[in-house]
Amino acid sequence: MTPFVATLMTAPAGRVLFTGERDITAGQVRATAAALVPRMAGEGPLFLHTASAALFAAALLAAAVARKPLVLPAHTQASYLAEVGGSAAILIDDAAMALSDDADAALDTTADDVSLTFFTSGSTGVPKRIERRLAQLETEAQALEDVFGSQAGAVQATVSHQHIYGLIYRIVWPVMAGRPSADRAAEYWENLDGRLGPGVTLISSPAHLTRLPPAMDLAAQAPDLIFSSGQLLQTPAALACTAAFGRPVSEVLGSTETGGVAWRRQSAGDEPWTPFSVVTVLPDAEGALTVLTPYLDDGAPFAMGDRMEALEDGRFRLLGRADRMEKIDGKRVSLTRVEEALAALTEAVEASAFTLPDRKGALAAVVALTPQGRAAFDADGAFRLGRHLRAALADRLEPIERPKHWRFVDRLPTDAQGKRRLSDLRALFDAPRVPPYEVVSHEGDAAHLRMTLPATLAWFQGHFPGEPILPGISQVHMAVLLAREVLGWAPEGVDLNRVKFKDIIRPGETLDLTLTAHRETGRLAFRWQRANGGEASSGSVG
Repeated sequence: MTPFVATLMTAPAGRVLFTGERDITAGQVRATAAALVPRMAGEGPLFLHTASAALFAAALLAAAVARKPLVLPAHTQASYLAEVGGSAAILIDDAAMALSDDADAALDTTADDVSLTFFTSGSTGVPKRIERRLAQLETEAQALEDVFGSQAGAVQATVSHQHIYGLIYRIVWPVMAGRPSADRAAEYWENLDGRLGPGVTLISSPAHLTRLPPAMDLAAQAPDLIFSSGQLLQTPAALACTAAFGRPVSEVLGSTETGGVAWRRQSAGDEPWTPFSVVTVLPDAEGALTVLTPYLDDGAPFAMGDRMEALEDGRFRLLGRADRMEKIDGKRVSLTRVEEALAALTEAVEASAFTLPDRKGALAAVVALTPQGRAAFDADGAFRLGRHLRAALADRLEPIERPKHWRFVDRLPTDAQGKRRLSDLRALFDAPRVPPYEVVSHEGDAAHLRMTLPATLAWFQGHFPGEPILPGISQVHMAVLLAREVLGWAPEGVDLNRVKFKDIIRPGETLDLTLTAHRETGRLAFRWQRANGGEASSGSVG
């Protein structure tokens, strides 16, 4: 019997394992598992997918007693289940279970390790089966306890337990360590308001940590530990989290295959990674990161696809990816898989997929159009065509795999050797953030500028489809950018004062911008006027 299963078997019936709308106890988890065991009899694979961590834990316990392997799909869309072999499988989900309060439910006290199948995108673009054992996840949970146990507390989370990171950090580790965990993951930051604070561990990801809520006082309810995994947390976001919470984020590097490999906390930027004590990290002949880990059965070195720099103290730095896998909002995405799905559409000849670092790593695609695609583009425009293609990909790709940003061309750009260059593809998304301008006057800390706003200005994109207008916040931001260029100074703060937006600004309009730097107060005054003198907006920022 593995430690996690033994804990569920022997914990006092009244011990609270999961929290939420109501507390869920060890006795309830055991009773739920007892009711589920008979339904696991028979042949065929068992697919498990729940929103409830408590029901998931009960299913794990039932599988250990029934000695049945479990398959853990990322989601339950019919086309995806068909792709991963789940069309004819028994699906155990929230609707198929009910939390039981039967204190007299009998559960066999003998149990075995549980084989778990996860899915991740392989290099071929097809969802790849990754076999792990529950005992291996328990070993990783113990490694986490050795490093972070003295600081860890009750768990709140923004990530799903269907993936290995969430499963270990939200279920296996807290159950083994005797700490309660939230039954449901928070979809939005607002769902966590009032649930954080001292004695809490937050299990999150860059998808949430790069979008901190301005309306929440995070410092007043800062958790003792904040974890991030799934993809790298870029330095600006890591430092912003430290400023907001008053403590750094503990980032964990790993994958479904390897489990957690190393951890770090950024304080200045690009801090080295410290391997967990049970993991050996070494570069291969080409300098790529390979690991020896107890979480793999064959004991062979595993190449993670990152280039690395080994340091003398045993730590290491990452030097970028060496393959065509990207992590987007914490999930691995095969660019090859995305391109194949796009090329199969009737509107596309071929396509190239990649991420845009200056847009928070969002997935983008450049598509060479067929005559049918060109006709759709001419009739509906780029925005509607992109939305149509996202919908057409729904049967094959998860939402995270569908590009958010689009460019449509007659043929993909190539260099003299006929090869695609990522820089050329990304350049197609470089819309100007400030328009060309004329300095009408500039005296000391005041300047008067004149400009005509092109339709290609970045701020018009998507705001709104078919009826572009210049957003108010963009008017403020452009004033700050132009003050930095013309006056050589910009306010450090972002507090707005006496801001008024009096009229709509559309593409093609000629505007005058007056900037005045009040250095003594740290504020910038701005005024946007039409060439005929009508005021569009004004105010100050600082």
